[in-house]
Amino acid sequence: MRSFASNSLFSAAAGLATVFASFVSGVIVANLLGVHGAGMVAFAIWIAAMLVPIIDGGTTLSVGRFPAELRGQDNNAAADTLPAVLARRLLLYHVLGATALAALYLIGTDAPLISKELSGRDFTAGISLIVVLVVAALTSLQSFALFSTAHLRSSQRFHTLATLACASMIAQIGAVYAGAHFYGVVGALAGYTAGQVCLAAATLSLIWRSGKVSPSLTSEVWRYGRFSWAANVCNTFVWSRIEILFLQVFWSYREVGWFSVALALSGLASQGPLLLTGAFLPMLARKHGQNDRAGLQNAFTKGTRLLATLALPTCLGMAAVVPSLVPLLYGPEFEPAVPAAMIIVTAAAFTITTVIGSHLVNALGRSDFIFFSSLSGALLSAIFGFLLIPVFGLVGAAISRAIVQLAMVAVGLWFIATRLGFSFPLGAFLRILLASLAAAGAAFVTVDAIGHLPGLFAAIAVAAFTYVLCLRLFGATHADDIALARRLCAPLPQPIARMADIALSFIHPGSIRPLIITTTR
Repeated sequence: MRSFASNSLFSAAAGLATVFASFVSGVIVANLLGVHGAGMVAFAIWIAAMLVPIIDGGTTLSVGRFPAELRGQDNNAAADTLPAVLARRLLLYHVLGATALAALYLIGTDAPLISKELSGRDFTAGISLIVVLVVAALTSLQSFALFSTAHLRSSQRFHTLATLACASMIAQIGAVYAGAHFYGVVGALAGYTAGQVCLAAATLSLIWRSGKVSPSLTSEVWRYGRFSWAANVCNTFVWSRIEILFLQVFWSYREVGWFSVALALSGLASQGPLLLTGAFLPMLARKHGQNDRAGLQNAFTKGTRLLATLALPTCLGMAAVVPSLVPLLYGPEFEPAVPAAMIIVTAAAFTITTVIGSHLVNALGRSDFIFFSSLSGALLSAIFGFLLIPVFGLVGAAISRAIVQLAMVAVGLWFIATRLGFSFPLGAFLRILLASLAAAGAAFVTVDAIGHLPGLFAAIAVAAFTYVLCLRLFGATHADDIALARRLCAPLPQPIARMADIALSFIHPGSIRPLIITTTR
């Protein structure tokens, strides 16, 4: 368990670096390029995000699941060889994708892909080719970076992952600022591309590793990969900002810019709690390889309760302070993004609490369900997108996204409970939700009364106090959750670990114990 706690913290550090890089880059782009320029950048990044799962071929989910499962079966040789086989398969998909892109560009129409105003500077007629190359490079490097992230997590190399993610964060923030300042939108996109290089290099290093896997394992991996690939392609319509396409088609880049701000704030609130979940998929896959069903249920229950304890107050609290936060970070011209941000962040409070369940489904190899549910979600996204966005614009996009994602969560929980036979901790979830709503209400009243930056800091303090108090009053925590939280906090610096232990002891008085911190000579 100590290893799991350490892995979770390093995974959290890696995720925090990625989230921070994305958020800060978005703020830089918004302040340097304005609403219109931010919308252009967001649309180009969306194109890359849509293309990544297409050329991935299911390799990323495969490398995230099978090596951990093979180690659970004590088949370390295959676990070491399989990532290289998958990396070479991913490289092949990239070659095929590059060939198809080149053919499409040569056969394409005379109209440029994107006008030269996108650059923000006086580029010549070659701008369309420049944009194609930059977006293609961003797509390719992002695909390799995601593969590297899944591989490092599956092989339990979380320290390496955290190091590479921090290097990528520094590179991306610096490159986005320099690119946006000197070369406008195209420069900003090049900066995002530069941020993928460090992690992508880890995948390229696997390609030269020799070795083969058994035909039976190869057949199982390719079957899982096919379903995963199809599911990922469908999932782009549900989780990968498909609303941006509808906004760009029916409205303008201005609405895309506002929507990107709403998504950025939602990501900042929701990704924080998710940072601790990176170690769950390989752990669940290992338990599945050991046929430990009781261990799977225990990990699912504890992980879901812990994630709800962190995610619900964070997201609902963010929704409460969004009206003051948006103009402070992005400026007054982004205030129309406030209603959409509040809707999206509120929906995220419920959707991200089921991430452990998604890991469970993946660990059990049920990519068939993931595919069919994702296909249904994609159809719903298209239907609601056509019904709501042309009429209601930005708010319609937010409502469409919330409805579809909540529907997907409901279907997923139904499958886990009725088909897989695992129970969801509903009682604990509802008690945590009540405590979170009380904290969000306190934050909203505080920031409304004080306003501006002092109001934000005061709202955070008041909400934190209210939440901790309500957790205790409602009996919302379980002794096992407190024990898990203590193990997660143990590797932290001693002052932080002691403060966390005091707070945990207050939340659950029955768990009071002295915090033992060991030192090495």
